[in-house]
Amino acid sequence: MRVSRPGSQILVITESRLHAIGFLALYLGFFAFWYYLTLDLGKIPTGVHLFDHVLDRLSAQPMLWLFVLAPVLSVPYIFKCLRIAVVGEVLTFNGVTRTVLKNHKRLAGFIEISYLQIRTIQGKSAEHRLTAVLEMGDKIEIRTSNSSDIIALADDVADILGVRVVRKE
Repeated sequence: MRVSRPGSQILVITESRLHAIGFLALYLGFFAFWYYLTLDLGKIPTGVHLFDHVLDRLSAQPMLWLFVLAPVLSVPYIFKCLRIAVVGEVLTFNGVTRTVLKNHKRLAGFIEISYLQIRTIQGKSAEHRLTAVLEMGDKIEIRTSNSSDIIALADDVADILGVRVVRKE
């Protein structure tokens, strides 16, 4: 993520394409290895087609379906990484036109934003999620991070928007 201020009233948050490509390669490599081990793809007998081998393994051990279908849960994140890797992702807070843009498409006007929310989700490590909460109750996700730089980003965005920052644990 890169934050820039091309003007005093404009804040631009750019998601790194290289970062998305790295995560995409990591996910695809992990799942290729996952399927290789789960379905014993290294032990395909000669003369047996891959599809036949996979069907034989799944019919012999129906519990393998859980392991085969588990990576489906990651598909939305893989598509998000793929979209960012191909076209990029730019979130612009334009104080001149008083609009929030994502990839040059209008998301909301400043007048529609009630406040910014930093939500901390505790797990193995704390994850901070910065969102803009609209008057209608909808949320615009700005950034999710494991580091404390989200507070500085929230302050910068709040200065441009002219709203308060609310912390939610």
